[in-house]
Amino acid sequence: MRRPKSYGKHEDIVLRAHIELSRAFLKIRAKETAWLAEQGLTLTQFAILEALYHLGDLSVGEITKVILSTPGNMTVVIKNLHTKGLIEVFSSPKDKRIKMLRITSEGRAIIEAIFPDHVEHLVSLYDQALSENEIQMLSQLLRKLEKAQ
Repeated sequence: MRRPKSYGKHEDIVLRAHIELSRAFLKIRAKETAWLAEQGLTLTQFAILEALYHLGDLSVGEITKVILSTPGNMTVVIKNLHTKGLIEVFSSPKDKRIKMLRITSEGRAIIEAIFPDHVEHLVSLYDQALSENEIQMLSQLLRKLEKAQ
């Protein structure tokens, strides 16, 4: 069996941690995406509705940052949500060039119906492998890593 090239003891540990973090995230994200597809939403559509539901009206730029997306994808997703009647698009009263988004009553009803199940689904994914203390520790460690960047 081939042995992977070593880049140093500490470096190998960091590489292994990064690989495991990436694998875990991709597996959880795939399950989350599949579950949302069963609800008739893409991950980005859900993220926009959830952000508008919890944070209120946001500009396209703000929502792009909040949901960690890219501007290129947002135009199509926003158009589709607007066409479905789940969000309203309007100009900012402060600057007409800025497009604002607002969740509609139909969008609100969808989020209110599926968000508790979404939370339950995520809890089940994490609870399969980790205790509550481990989940708290994971959250703290990931936040620490994020803040260091």
